[in-house]
Amino acid sequence: MPEMSRGEVQDLLTKFATSNPKYRDALLKDPKGILEKQLNTTLPAGVKIKAVEETGDTLYVVVPFVPKKGEELSENALEMVAGGFMDNNCNEARGGICTSVSVKLV
Repeated sequence: MPEMSRGEVQDLLTKFATSNPKYRDALLKDPKGILEKQLNTTLPAGVKIKAVEETGDTLYVVVPFVPKKGEELSENALEMVAGGFMDNNCNEARGGICTSVSVKLV
């Protein structure tokens, strides 16, 4: 399976969770296991996945981790944020290489 961006993974989970109540329940109970099955991969043992169910009157915003000054990212964190520059004009690119930012889940 090609690498997917964090947004693409979220879109995939949203698609299945809104159309399949059993999938939604399973995702809430075991988000890491469901992600691993869905993406056909194994996430590192130290990676935790939390599923939070929104309500009609509450939305959640994910605030990204920012290491403290002088603190380095772990190897796992570096792997997860590794990627390239997203060129929004990829379809019109001529003679160049179009790269995208992706989340490496292995």
